[in-house]
Amino acid sequence: MTTSTDLASLPPADHPDSCGCHDGATVTRRSFMGLVGAGTAALGVSSLGARMAFATPEAPSTGDVIVVVFMRGGWDGLNVVAPFRMPTYKALRPTIRIKEESEFTDPTGKAGLALNAGGNVAAFPLSGSMALNPGMSHLHQGAWADGKLAVIHAAGMPATESSTRSHFEAEQYWERGTRSLNVSSGFLNRYLSGLTGLDRLSAVGRGSTLQTSLQGPSTAMSMGSISGFGVKGFPDNNKAKTALVGLYRHGPRLLDETGADTLDVVNLLSGLGADPGPQNGAAYGTDDLSRNLREVARLIRGNVGLRAVAVDYGGWDTHSDMGLAEDPGSYMRQHTGAVSQALQAFYTDLGTAMDEVTVVTMSEFGRTIEENGSGGTDHGRGTAMLALGGKIRGGVYGGFPTSIADGPEGDLTVMNDYRQVLSEILKVRCGATNLGAIFPTYTQQSPLGLAVA
Repeated sequence: MTTSTDLASLPPADHPDSCGCHDGATVTRRSFMGLVGAGTAALGVSSLGARMAFATPEAPSTGDVIVVVFMRGGWDGLNVVAPFRMPTYKALRPTIRIKEESEFTDPTGKAGLALNAGGNVAAFPLSGSMALNPGMSHLHQGAWADGKLAVIHAAGMPATESSTRSHFEAEQYWERGTRSLNVSSGFLNRYLSGLTGLDRLSAVGRGSTLQTSLQGPSTAMSMGSISGFGVKGFPDNNKAKTALVGLYRHGPRLLDETGADTLDVVNLLSGLGADPGPQNGAAYGTDDLSRNLREVARLIRGNVGLRAVAVDYGGWDTHSDMGLAEDPGSYMRQHTGAVSQALQAFYTDLGTAMDEVTVVTMSEFGRTIEENGSGGTDHGRGTAMLALGGKIRGGVYGGFPTSIADGPEGDLTVMNDYRQVLSEILKVRCGATNLGAIFPTYTQQSPLGLAVA
């Protein structure tokens, strides 16, 4: 629990530690957490009288829903978006690199997907010098062609603040928005703390535990699935509420702080009705990212008041056997292809509602520039970020090294602070006014221009 009042600090119950699940009569503080099915790994304190106001996406003035997809494991940005024409890139990655069209008799499905200006994509300085992994055709033909996909390369936390290559440390720093040990809450939670008129389902973390980025005093709920969210063991919510109300002699504090939120959301989600399925011809894959984004799209369409969502997608610690980028069966190509399909399906599914939704990807660090002897890459520094939304201006943003051979310790130099990207999205699209509190050790920089008001 990461609430203002932890369960362990509440007064002891009068009755024995027995859940009484069969008749819904009694429940203890210890058993309560076992009863919440795929439910509330973290909840902030809120008033029992508060109810959903259904703020988005019908009221654009309230700001976008921000969906943060964390690529856990260290996303190899140079195999997601590559400077595929750069001689030093070719020299340091002779096998696993993304290749140019001229290297194949028939480049279809093999060469990198060049990121060029033109059509709906406005001019940008790195036009034609970067390419998506050839497995990312869904995004290339969809959101990129629509001018709604932005790429920010050589992104990360500057070495002046942290150069760690520890997964755990780096994830904590990124999700807290700072390396400072004095900050324990997540940057998304602090963003929510600066907003007014939030609803009980303003923030959701997809999974069994709540992501660090959402932890803090503002209400946030972890959710494994819409259909699985609830309180197990009770025939109906009224009996569950009766049991929770009687938990403590000093009154319904647990209900007020945790149970009411949970039961309200159970009722809210049941009001969504049957799942109508993806809209607008969207075709999700069968992987976890697709499953999660499909459910997030359903919540957004349901007008439950969402403002922030955190989604995880792992499998990026690619020390070996990444495979050839031109091989459709290779690990890295299939994994990046799954990301491409999931993001594009989400974009298609929401249709015009994407004008009030922004998706941004991040990872704890990138990989070494040079491939290792096992056909993979090791922990590095700079990586690539993607931003996707109806009010995102397509293109490649920020600085990029003229030669990637001079990075520190064989890494891609961090030239773009990841908080510059998030700050722009949170301010321009999400209505944040407390950027200094959201990123307390970051000196605000000029916006990159990727978000449109």
